[in-house]
Amino acid sequence: MNLFRFLFLFCIIILISSLKAQNSEADSLKQLLATADAKQKVFIYNRLAKIDSRNDPQKRIDYGTKALSLAKKHHLKVDEIYALMSIGIGYSLLSDNNEAVKFHQQALTLAGKIHNKKLAGKIHNELGIDYKYLGKYDKALEHFIKYISIFEEIEQENDDKAILLSIAHGLNNIGVIYDEMGEYDKALEYYNQVLEIRNTMNDLNGKALVYNNIGIVFEEKGKYREALRYYNQALEIRKKIGNKRSLSRVLLNIGIVYLDMGDYDKALDYHLKAQKALQRTNDTYSLANVSNSIADIYLEKEEPEKAFPYITEAIQLAKQTDAKRILHDAYKFLAKYYMQTNDYRKAYEAQSQMLALNDSLFNLDLAQQVADMQTKYETEKKEKEIEIQKLKIKKQTLGLYLLIGFVLFVATIFLFIFGRFRLKQKNARIELERKNLETEKRLLRSQMNPHFIFNSMNSIQSYISGNDTFLAMTYLSKFAQLMRSILENSRKSLISLSEEISTLQLYIELEKIRFNNKFDFQFNIEPDLPTEIIYVPPMMIQPFVENAIKHGLQHKNENGLLQIAFSKDGQTIRCVVADNGIGREKAAVKNGGDAAHHSLGIQVTKERFEAIKKQKGVDVNFEIIDLTDDAGNPAGTRVIINLPFETEE
Repeated sequence: MNLFRFLFLFCIIILISSLKAQNSEADSLKQLLATADAKQKVFIYNRLAKIDSRNDPQKRIDYGTKALSLAKKHHLKVDEIYALMSIGIGYSLLSDNNEAVKFHQQALTLAGKIHNKKLAGKIHNELGIDYKYLGKYDKALEHFIKYISIFEEIEQENDDKAILLSIAHGLNNIGVIYDEMGEYDKALEYYNQVLEIRNTMNDLNGKALVYNNIGIVFEEKGKYREALRYYNQALEIRKKIGNKRSLSRVLLNIGIVYLDMGDYDKALDYHLKAQKALQRTNDTYSLANVSNSIADIYLEKEEPEKAFPYITEAIQLAKQTDAKRILHDAYKFLAKYYMQTNDYRKAYEAQSQMLALNDSLFNLDLAQQVADMQTKYETEKKEKEIEIQKLKIKKQTLGLYLLIGFVLFVATIFLFIFGRFRLKQKNARIELERKNLETEKRLLRSQMNPHFIFNSMNSIQSYISGNDTFLAMTYLSKFAQLMRSILENSRKSLISLSEEISTLQLYIELEKIRFNNKFDFQFNIEPDLPTEIIYVPPMMIQPFVENAIKHGLQHKNENGLLQIAFSKDGQTIRCVVADNGIGREKAAVKNGGDAAHHSLGIQVTKERFEAIKKQKGVDVNFEIIDLTDDAGNPAGTRVIINLPFETEE
């Protein structure tokens, strides 16, 4: 840093200190923009991107973009890297993680060019977070490992506690990844390494965080006693530190464990303690959330009158903070309260308020995109009607010409022309039938999308009701990516096999979370199968996967396994969907149906198969096989699906 920039930063610090009693740091920096030169503005914009956009990710992107433009113009490489990082973090906070990866990769490339290891390490950490939210855990782990290795190398050169904390942060992130992947033993291995570092540094706050994370792992494993042991250790530290907000979160986690164990009295006791701790803070959002949880416990205990004051308090606090998700849950509990008190009219009103909020939470962007799709479909439909009308007019005109020809030409020439006319009519009919088949196929595909979206939204709505903010955000990120993929694929008649597999993987991960990790899944892809250049019709496999999960694996007592295999079989791609669930016959009994029943999704898929057969003349089909063990007992279901495909020229 040259002397001029040092003096400029020193002046900023002095000015901020002098204005601290009257203005925030952000306001002070904004005042300096009026007199700052271009290079100084780069620093100010980068700083504002960090401190003036905590609750507005778009503002972070805007500040970062301004800083980036000026930094490039004046060749300020380090400032350019910080600007790219700010833009990437902004997109990450907006759940547009693909865009975040794009900017973070640019920042990483630039950091490599100027040989700034520390900045490169920080960017690897951001990329790890981006890929985690994209569900690409292998890439996330790769970047977190690089992040740790860089800071371990720096630590050897400079024994700094801050560097050691960065290493602990990276190890903790790897633990979180393995936790989300359901590899709990590996998660615990990394959390214990973090705990060792925190103990070495006597970092009480860090130890409390690790104890809390370990408690979460044991809770997810269903080992509630172990979870309580670690939560209680975190609780003791939080009591010593005295941070009421952090204390309330640990109390709430303990309460949730007792709720999972069915001990409503203890769950209520800890929720009330969490509420008491929060009342000494300004965290209105968390207080509203806890009030909802307390109301839920009273409703589970069938004590609606005790639940009612907490429901009204949650509604009031949620409205103050414009917390639509908490308000949505509060109205859900209010509807349940009125149902338990037999006031069905008010229960209906509360349910209506909840559904209105549900639309605003989950469907605004989706509804707009679906509306765009509908508009496009209607436009295409009108264009086809116009084409058909033009064809009719053309046919009528040609008929008139033939009539004139009948008068003007001799009988032999008339017969020749008439024969050609009949041939053109036949060709026009064939072309019209082909267009009708294509329209029918698109219509069936448009019916598939709402069906698929409806089931996915049911999954996310049931999970968000669990009030676990971190996992809910992870879940919402996956859901947003899945919706984007569905909307993009629905506009195409063919997509690459790799895109189809990615969409399926996202859907299965969402269902796995929703059913509390009751099953595992595997993708087995033929080694030489070029998935990037093979194109198949979209969303042909999802209905069979959905049936395997909901009718086979959902009712299985022990952990189930879902296997999906892809291979090339002559002129088709063969996909085998196999589960070790309870079988169709038992599933039909549990669902009150019959074993021959097929879901709407499979019925629509069957119609799509018929349309493809008519158009392409390819023998595409699917076969459902009931599996049995050696004793003849149901042992799951296997579906063999033969899909048409095209390859890239």
